[in-house]
Amino acid sequence: MRPFTSTISLDEARQLLNATVRPITRTDRIAIADAAGRVVAATVMSPIDVPAFDRALMDGYAVIAADTAAATPASPAQLRLIDRVYTGQVGSVAVVPGTCAEIATGAPPPDGSDAVVMVEDTAANADHILIRAAAAPGRNIGRRASDIRAGDEVVREGEVLRPSSVGALAAIGQPHVQVYAKPRVAILSTGNEVVDPGTPLAAGQVYDVNRFTLGAIVDAHGGISQPHKVAQDTLGALERALDACMEADLIVFSGGSSVGTRDLVTDLIAARGEMIFHGVAVKPGKPTALARIGATPFFGMPGNPTSCLSNGYVLLLPFLRATARLPPYAPRLVRAPLGRRIASVAGRHQFHTVRLREGIAYPAFKGSGEITSLSQADGYIEIPAHRSEVGEGEEVEVTLF
Repeated sequence: MRPFTSTISLDEARQLLNATVRPITRTDRIAIADAAGRVVAATVMSPIDVPAFDRALMDGYAVIAADTAAATPASPAQLRLIDRVYTGQVGSVAVVPGTCAEIATGAPPPDGSDAVVMVEDTAANADHILIRAAAAPGRNIGRRASDIRAGDEVVREGEVLRPSSVGALAAIGQPHVQVYAKPRVAILSTGNEVVDPGTPLAAGQVYDVNRFTLGAIVDAHGGISQPHKVAQDTLGALERALDACMEADLIVFSGGSSVGTRDLVTDLIAARGEMIFHGVAVKPGKPTALARIGATPFFGMPGNPTSCLSNGYVLLLPFLRATARLPPYAPRLVRAPLGRRIASVAGRHQFHTVRLREGIAYPAFKGSGEITSLSQADGYIEIPAHRSEVGEGEEVEVTLF
């Protein structure tokens, strides 16, 4: 058994993580159809006005406003219908006094007209239209560049593209956009006992859980997970596994980060990199390491599935989002009374999973090795290091998954 090189507080770990983050600089040019949720790498200015022409805002009739000045339901103005203008067309006849043109929403008003009367305020009479409401100049006409002017900033560098932002790019005719690349995250589990799901279990073996839970976090928070084969508990096997991961922007190993004789992550880092911290005063998840292998950040995560996934949420997720240039994650929070007392280990910040039932938060944590501690929970509460318990009935803040 070998002691942790150091055990630091959660706050210290977060400070070191923030100091280690290097936001990605690599960029991709992608189709706007794939751009929602991506981070803009170069500000885009509009090359055109949007709309590029005046357009009718209602189905109705393009008129000269002065012709309708005295129109009322009892005494409508009578205008001769001379044309019909549909979307995607331009009127072929100019409107002159005493005439009008039928027009569809979105079509450009014909020359000579300066207002549109909506169809509900009209009636047909042979080849004439009865206008039953006066229309001021500009009525129901959207003006050119009312949405975007040529030279306007449409999306800004660093902005996360929402569906509406993608729509703005489409509106200015841009089929592609420059975005920051998603960080590539190499993920592998270590351990002689770990095998892939679908493989028959031999005595003493367990299925690989952490590769899948960590991969799901990575894919949901701005990264591209790159799973690798399980590595055996020898320094040579770990070094070969590390070599296979070195093209990634971030490397995450699970298992081998504790203090047993076969927990060799510290030896791997000593041989190949620089340890930043090893051991965080949290429960679950104390045996977590952060290192650099060359310029590449390296996470050594606990092998127990609950410990691994818990620190995946607490430590890996914010680090990944910062690397991907995404804003901090803002999970939904709810407050509820605690349904049963929880004891906590003094000196360690505890993340305790809970189920919500009829507005009450019941403890759900079973143990560091039980994935159902998380899969059957709705969220978690935090118990600060200075507290030894949370009492039944005490109101707690639940961070929902």
